[in-house]
Amino acid sequence: MKSIFVLGLLSLSAVSVLAQTRDKDVITTLEKVSQKLNQLSGVHYRYNREMKYHADNYHNKDSATMYIDFKSGLPIGLRFQAKKTDAFFIYDGKMTIRLDNKNMTIDSTIILQVKQLESNSFLFNSLASLRNNLPVVIANDSIRKELSDTLVDGRNLISIRMEGRGMYLNPLKGINYFDEPGLRRPYFLLIDKQTLLPYQFIAKIVNGTDDRDFIKVTYLDIQQNPVSPASDSWSYANYQNKYKPYVEPRKVAVVKPGAPIPFFNYPVFNPMKSDSLSLTDLKGKVVLLEFWFKSCGPCIKAMPHYNDLQQKFGKNNFELVTINIEDGIEDIEFFYKKYPPSYKMLYNGLGLFEALGFNGCPSSLLVDRNGKAARTFFGFDQEAIEKSISELLKVQ
Repeated sequence: MKSIFVLGLLSLSAVSVLAQTRDKDVITTLEKVSQKLNQLSGVHYRYNREMKYHADNYHNKDSATMYIDFKSGLPIGLRFQAKKTDAFFIYDGKMTIRLDNKNMTIDSTIILQVKQLESNSFLFNSLASLRNNLPVVIANDSIRKELSDTLVDGRNLISIRMEGRGMYLNPLKGINYFDEPGLRRPYFLLIDKQTLLPYQFIAKIVNGTDDRDFIKVTYLDIQQNPVSPASDSWSYANYQNKYKPYVEPRKVAVVKPGAPIPFFNYPVFNPMKSDSLSLTDLKGKVVLLEFWFKSCGPCIKAMPHYNDLQQKFGKNNFELVTINIEDGIEDIEFFYKKYPPSYKMLYNGLGLFEALGFNGCPSSLLVDRNGKAARTFFGFDQEAIEKSISELLKVQ
């Protein structure tokens, strides 16, 4: 019995040493990649980004060519240029310049706060973001890190899995946290064994046991420390003769209480028959017009609650109508099947959306029995909406 006990201790000790070795390998590898990125004075590469959200029927692919110039004296430590087929974007450390090659317009914005760049799609999961965030990940012991080998597109790569409870990486630098039960966000950094530079960066969005959703960025044709673009390529003056200034479309004031609703007649999605609904068809009813589109996360989150509103007030001469502003029939059908509606789903509704002065979703308009605006809502606040519906039904 004594010998068995000794063997057991040896076995546990071996496992412990193995775990420590693996942890050390992960950190060592991340440090090498981080060092490689930090040695760059600049980098030029092409990226392909793919986003997939199965539950929302959302799939998007995007690509651009990036040049990043690392400079310590700038607010975020860099300036960059990003080229797409129909657009050219520049951040020179002080301002952004947007060139629209389709409409031949130029627009610029002075950057006063770093936060203004946190939502920039070109910086999202970029090599600059990895350069800034890897030291933070390495230093954080609460982030679980695992190393393995993998094969992608015929390439032998190192794969490092990184996950912390409620963690997601800020596009510029740092770790943010979310508090949503059942949701996890593991990251996978795939590294070229020869160059020790990133090849792919994958953010998985795991909801319960469903791990199909992801954001994947592939870095291609990486040029280390390339020649910087011409100095005048960073200047607004270099483009103003070729491009005309962008003029923001005239904003329509948000519809005010008591104003009449513009007439509309939109198709109703119904797999069984072709139908339409107009403002005239709703005369005499209290109506909630709810605007949405599929890429709007809050819209999709609100959708399961629409039937509740219709069922709660439908017997009192109330009607809920959802109006999609931009998506095609296939997308409408996806959500029709996912959340079978007890209300009418209209589409092609951008004209009414803009005429009412709305510029974001979810937005909704409560209409009285006379076809006039009663109250607008921005965001979906079910309690506030139900209270307003109840009050309007009592008054009329």
